Amino acid sequence: MRILVVGAGAVGGYLGGRLVCAGRQVDFLVRPGRAAQLRATGLCIVDGEQVERVDVSCLTADELASPYDLILLCVKPDALPAVLDDLAPAVGQGTVLVPFLNGMRHLDLLTERYPQATLGGVVKIVTQLEANGDIRQLLPGGQIHIGELNGFTSDRVAAAAQALALPDFDVSVLDNIVDAMWSKWVMITTIGAVTSLVRGTISDAVAVEEGAAFASSTLDEAASVAAAARHPLSKSDYTGYRELVAGAALPLTSSLSRELLAGRPTEVENVLGDLINRAHAFGLAVPRLEAAALTLRAHNAQATAAS
Repeated sequence: MRILVVGAGAVGGYLGGRLVCAGRQVDFLVRPGRAAQLRATGLCIVDGEQVERVDVSCLTADELASPYDLILLCVKPDALPAVLDDLAPAVGQGTVLVPFLNGMRHLDLLTERYPQATLGGVVKIVTQLEANGDIRQLLPGGQIHIGELNGFTSDRVAAAAQALALPDFDVSVLDNIVDAMWSKWVMITTIGAVTSLVRGTISDAVAVEEGAAFASSTLDEAASVAAAARHPLSKSDYTGYRELVAGAALPLTSSLSRELLAGRPTEVENVLGDLINRAHAFGLAVPRLEAAALTLRAHNAQATAAS
């Protein structure tokens, strides 16, 4: 199976690198500067003091010439419209396209442009892109869930799941993948909002007076939007997320808060802004999410002005 990984950042770089190490036939679609870097130094995955260099095959948009069997979409949301244009030569009749993006807004763009190819996807890993282009693995392994958007099972999903099977990864096919995508959105929104507001970890938040209650209420705000959209969290997901953000006192951060502390622009609109807009459409109050969004929007404006 020919696999195209679109993007070589924290998600695409890590997943694609692990797929290469597992013997899969993988190309990376990246911008010219990233392509030059990867061709010169390889893809570097850092785990503690261990550095693994992986030789990878890179393409730029003008070098795409034929369809792929499986495309993993792992880009920032701002780049998505242009990427969908670039992908045209890579999408054929039998192509399967799996998005691993935060939030839900990307599905509208994908199903409009490539309705037959698009599946639903959820990836849960803890990695970050270093300033020098390395991918730092913060926790081992991860989870990958994929499925047909209509809830049916299919041979193509089973084949894609088999191709994505990696050591130390939980890979599964779900008949409720859209529910799973909403559930992840609730989780990353809650953790992102809390850790951005405290500019620290979940454990920093719950260690102070009313911190656990604040985190729990933030979860309730995000979960209320999913429920109003008819994708409510399962009881097990809600219980697990509540323990994660309000009871476990884990030194957990989010990509939002890590980018905030590093002085880089964040995905505030894709993660928080879109969920807040949907909450308003449903007539729901989400003041904690709004406070976090204001913090991150102000930070983005300052980071943009300084660049």
